[in-house]
Amino acid sequence: MHRAYIVHMLVSESTFVVVDTETTGGSPGTDRLIEIGAVKVCAGEVVDRYSTLINPMRAIPSRITRLTGISTAMVFDQPPAEAVLPDFRDFLGDSVFVAHNLGFDWRFIDAELDRAGMQPLRNDGLCTLRLARRVLRGLRSKGLSSLSDHYGIRISRRHRALDDAEATAIILTRLLASIEFEHNVDTLDGVLTFQRQTYGTQLEDAAHVRRIREEILPLLPRTPGVYFMRNRKGKVIYVGKAKSIRSRVRTYFTAIESHASRTRKLVREVRDVTWRETGSELAALLEESRLIKEHQPRHNRALKRYGRRPFIRLDTNSGFPSVSFVHQLVDDGSEYFGPIHGGRNAAFLVDLIDSVFNLRACDDRTLAMGRKCMYADMGRCLAPCEHDDGRYGEEVERVRQFLLGKDGSIPLLLEERMREAAQRLDFEEAREYRDWIAMLERLLAQQREVASPVLDHNAVILQPAVDPNEVQLFFVRFGRYVYNMMLPRQPTHDDFARLCHSVETFFSPNQLRPARYHKREVDEISILLNWMYTNRDTAETIAWDGRQPANDFAAAIVGRVREQSANTVNAMPVLKRA
Repeated sequence: MHRAYIVHMLVSESTFVVVDTETTGGSPGTDRLIEIGAVKVCAGEVVDRYSTLINPMRAIPSRITRLTGISTAMVFDQPPAEAVLPDFRDFLGDSVFVAHNLGFDWRFIDAELDRAGMQPLRNDGLCTLRLARRVLRGLRSKGLSSLSDHYGIRISRRHRALDDAEATAIILTRLLASIEFEHNVDTLDGVLTFQRQTYGTQLEDAAHVRRIREEILPLLPRTPGVYFMRNRKGKVIYVGKAKSIRSRVRTYFTAIESHASRTRKLVREVRDVTWRETGSELAALLEESRLIKEHQPRHNRALKRYGRRPFIRLDTNSGFPSVSFVHQLVDDGSEYFGPIHGGRNAAFLVDLIDSVFNLRACDDRTLAMGRKCMYADMGRCLAPCEHDDGRYGEEVERVRQFLLGKDGSIPLLLEERMREAAQRLDFEEAREYRDWIAMLERLLAQQREVASPVLDHNAVILQPAVDPNEVQLFFVRFGRYVYNMMLPRQPTHDDFARLCHSVETFFSPNQLRPARYHKREVDEISILLNWMYTNRDTAETIAWDGRQPANDFAAAIVGRVREQSANTVNAMPVLKRA
């Protein structure tokens, strides 16, 4: 293409042919092409494809076969390079030749052209590796696999020419969009020049980013908390949480060009960052959820609304309890388990309990009639309305143990049903059972951590602190996180007195259970359960039985802290003098 013509030609009007080759080795002089794949891109869309295997007229090394999947047998009946290259040149035309690591593919094709007595390539060349090094400086690796992961591109057959060319074409369109948006380069000549610029000639970071780096980032604490990103009017546009506020906020303003487009838009709008320390990651999680719902920041996508999370209700008010799911948590004497993620999952769980256990499914009015219903005739109810020999109470306890996560037989039953569905080739039903199993195992694992119905969850959770000489204590009362404190692993008398005071404040037997939990409280319970599940390998729960005096409970906590410390010391290797 004539240089005078492309000077003012827009990228959007240009045609690119994105090429990838597979070869017998790394040297164009001695190795040969075994495959060419190419896609033609116009206005950001793939409009044509080209792909062929090539007979290199020699055996393909086994290491190349292992890498590409192309064997000598596969290319035995394929045309040689001199027969393929004219068709490839017709496909290429006068388009821009694009490749990832352009020099490699260009040199191999030129070497084959030379051996065939043909003219070398005269097209303009564009290297996506060069572009990535200038546009995505903060990305550690600029290889094709790394860029594909960065942009969320799936390559079905890595190291096959057409598949790699397809991925490179998508990468090209993303890079060109970034160059136009961030560097104001929208002509073909500008892009061809851009790929050869030294890093020092690239645009500097915006003034507001430099100011935040210099003036705000050094002030940020290395402690857990929430942070607020504000625009030029001081309005909160994003709320986040972090174990270390400094480390987390710093990531936004480092290697900006490698961030997702949504994050880059946020950074362009931010003019100030403020923060609030919370003392713990769990407190930060709860505070983040509340603040997002309060401020409704435009750049936050999640947590903006309180969801309706149902609970499994074991109605122990009745002489013959039944199971249902409800969306309200009230102190009515029943036992509540959950919350469950979604009404569909809750309905499934209730149906599962009804099908496995023999609790009644009838309402209280039908029960009062004192006659067996169809569920009893079907063998799905013990019919306590006619006769109760104590077995119904045992069945209720089985259900309770299941809901507490202490009975793992039900997931095994579902696995058997999943295998049966797969054997019937009913893969959709098998996938559904797989999803139920995953949901159920997570729920039961959460319940094992709690080990009680929601309103009876009264405990202190021990979690290692950043300082190895301390431990974090999280107080949970009536299912909700209410307080946290740090305790030395070797507490003094004053430390013990402080712990006793906190325990007495939050674990008084005279405290009344909440009459009703609203959406915010349910949201906090859900966050607590998720946190306990995520930290199940490092956190330990010490339950309060509702009657234990403050001093005794505090002593139990201190005893467990000391026991943990002793176990840690005993587990350390002993270093002997040589």
